[in-house]
Amino acid sequence: MDKIKFAVIGCGHIGKRHAQMIARNPHATLVALCDIKDKSDLQIDKYEVPFYASISELLEVHTDFDVLNICTPNGLHAQHAILALQHKKHVVIEKPIALKKVDCEHIIDTANIHKREIFCVMQNRFSPPSVWIKDIIEKQLLGDIYMVQVNCFWNRDERYYTGETWHGKLLEDGGTLFTQFSHFIDTMAWLFGDISNIQAQFADFNHKTLTAFEDSGNVIFSFKAGG
Repeated sequence: MDKIKFAVIGCGHIGKRHAQMIARNPHATLVALCDIKDKSDLQIDKYEVPFYASISELLEVHTDFDVLNICTPNGLHAQHAILALQHKKHVVIEKPIALKKVDCEHIIDTANIHKREIFCVMQNRFSPPSVWIKDIIEKQLLGDIYMVQVNCFWNRDERYYTGETWHGKLLEDGGTLFTQFSHFIDTMAWLFGDISNIQAQFADFNHKTLTAFEDSGNVIFSFKAGG
């Protein structure tokens, strides 16, 4: 069986993790890396694969790969995914898939047109507590469930939002619902289904000088019938 050939765009902390996991997998092989930063600044010399400075260069020059792992800032996910799908590549996208619903729909439509797969990184589904809860619910050990409450207490201090980073910028980051809390939204949808009748309040209590978005909020909703 031929190994699946992967390329990674975005060689920051998460991109390096993707490269590492690909290199460790006996069924996969890393064939290319891509980032707008100079290679010498990225500490990726241990990966002896071609390096490209733009996604267009990668897709036009290095055509022989199967999957593009997208580890760029959140606001670039849609653009990069659509380009890769149009070049007949499958895509693994770090969460979130995109910052707007219309962009998510565009990605899905493009994948369907070109008959390619989309994989969003939501690793918390595989954590032991998530698997345990899923099993309990599927076996109906709790009986009928009428109400669900999800609390996420997670703090990112100034170290996360300062320095040479895209974190905290509205158009590149999107906010806590797209970064930290998206894992809990995904787990809830995985366990209980889709939601409607959404009402929300948000505020920025402790990050006014660090971010362009809220740091706290609460959301009230209903589960859709049959969810």
